[in-house]
Parts: sequence; C-alpha cells; structure tokens
Amino acid sequence: MPRFGDRMRALALGAALLLVPDVAGAQETVRIGLGAPTLSFLPIWAARALDTFKPQGLSATIASLPGGDASALAALDAGDIDLAAVGTDAVLRAVSKGQPFEMVDTLMSKVTAQLVVSPDFLKRVGVAATDPLAKRLAALKGATVGVTSLAGTQENAARWLAAKGGLDPRTDIKVAQVGSPVAVQAALEVGRIDAFVLSPPEGYNAEKAGTGIILVSLGDEFPLLADQPYLVLVARKPIEAKTAGLITKTVRAMQAASTALTEKPGDTASAIQKQFFAKANPDALEAAVKGMVSGVAGGGRLDAANVANALVFAAEVGATYGKDMDAKASENDLWTNRFVEAARAR
Repeated sequence: MPRFGDRMRALALGAALLLVPDVAGAQETVRIGLGAPTLSFLPIWAARALDTFKPQGLSATIASLPGGDASALAALDAGDIDLAAVGTDAVLRAVSKGQPFEMVDTLMSKVTAQLVVSPDFLKRVGVAATDPLAKRLAALKGATVGVTSLAGTQENAARWLAAKGGLDPRTDIKVAQVGSPVAVQAALEVGRIDAFVLSPPEGYNAEKAGTGIILVSLGDEFPLLADQPYLVLVARKPIEAKTAGLITKTVRAMQAASTALTEKPGDTASAIQKQFFAKANPDALEAAVKGMVSGVAGGGRLDAANVANALVFAAEVGATYGKDMDAKASENDLWTNRFVEAARAR
C-alpha cells in the first residue's frame, strides 16, 4: 500500500510532538490532528470547551498540524494520531491514490463558505442582497474575487458560483491571491478586490465594519451544499477492535457537543470564545456559530445520499481523482456510518 512522502511524514511527526492533552487523568487518550484551526470544525471546539470527552473516559490531544489536510492525513497514515479532522476533498484525493482512509463521522454537514462583496460593488452593479439568487450570481461578471491561495477551495467555490449564475467561470470573473483572511478583509476595504469567499465569522466581521455584505451563503442557498460531509473525521484502515471502541467514544463526545450547540448555541459559543478565541469579538463568534449550527444537527451521520452530494460537488468544481467513486458502493470502504450509529445506541 503506497504511503505519503517522507517530507509530509516529517511534518506530521514534528507537529505530533506539540500535542497537549485537553483533559488530565482520563482513562484513555484520543489523538486528533486538525487540518486547519478554523471554527468550521465546530463540534471539536465545542467538545473541548464543554469537556464532553471526559464522560466517555477520554482525554483528547488535539493540534493543528503544519501542512494542512495533507499533513494531518500523513500523521494518520504514520500512526502518529488516531483520527484526522479534514476536508472531504482531501480524503477523496488520498483514497484515489490508494491511501487506506475511511470517513467515520461528519463534523460539518454543509458547505459553510459565504460570498461577501463590497458595498461599492453592489452599488456599481445595481444588485441587493435581497435580490433573487440568479440575479445576485449573474452580477459577478467582471468581479475580482480575493482568495488566500490560488487553485484551492475558495477559488473553486467562486468559479462554481459564477457558473451557477450563467457566467463563464474561467473568464467572467478574476481571482487574485491576497493572503490571510485579515489581508483579504483589508483588500476588500480599500477596493483592491470586489469580493471574497470565506467561512464565518469573516462575513459578519465585514458587515460589522461596514466594508462588506454577505451576498450568498452557499450551504443555505444550494440544496447540494446543504447536505454533504464537508468536514469529516477520518480513520486509517483496517480499523482494529480497540481503535473501533476509541472512535465510538470520540464520536459520542462529538454528538454531545453537537447537541449542546443546537440546543444552546449562544452559551456554547460563549464557552468556545472564552477558552480558545479570547481576542475575538464575542458577537462575531456567536453569529458564526449560529450560522453554522444547522451543519451539526445530524449528529455526524454519513449516508449514501450526502456522500453522493459531495462527489457531485467535487465533480462540478473540476476535481479529478483519476477514478470514479460511487457513494453507495463505497459504504464501509470510503465511508461508514457504523460508529455514528454505535455512539447513538448507548
């Protein structure tokens, strides 16, 4: 079975040394590598803030690994972590190359990205955020969209939106690499770009500052994007009995956190903000949590329908994996729902 390169494994090994337990004195440790420390991994932040690992007899060591999703999967492949929390696209690419990974839980079941545009842009094109979706998307013709990096999910999403608006996604919009979300916000403010595509709380921050307006919330306005495993927990196959028990306990902790998020989003957002985002605007973080909470309401469930949606979206944004993947046929291979069901059964 092919394995990741030495460079990625070295990155993963170095990052693994930085893992620090969240909870002391628990019976068993689960090691989770994050592809990125973004708020979209909402159940993980809530599980840490509310200590939902402890009732499962777990302590959690969680870290964002240098190198993003690829590094997290490299650490998983090397056995340095037990689970990787990454975007679905990274899993599909790795599996298509023969890597032995399986999706075991959905951390976010909708695409959380938002298209944010400047007030000047809306005025120039004569469009309002309350206009029909088709009109809003068609207005993107000639727009310059800022991204943190080229050829990534943000650019793919921007060009996908352009295509949905009847535009040529290759020529009717321009994409400019700007840098970090802070740099993207600044570029929008000074008029260097007309728009960006980022997940909450960036849209809220732009609206609060008066520099941007949320024009499209992708996961709320497109059924295809409202029900798919956007961010997932991944295990390495074959999954042995001991590891299966660990995964079930971890998924149960995620489910408890997701329940708290859906039932008390404000309180849970406050707990997350105080422990992990002390410098963030509390209102911004609460708005972000409430905007994404519908994506955790399913308790991590995977099924053939939502996996199929992810595959369709990947195809529509031009992702190529070198082989066809069938959602139903790949059950208990590419993905499984058995840990979610086992966690619920207790």
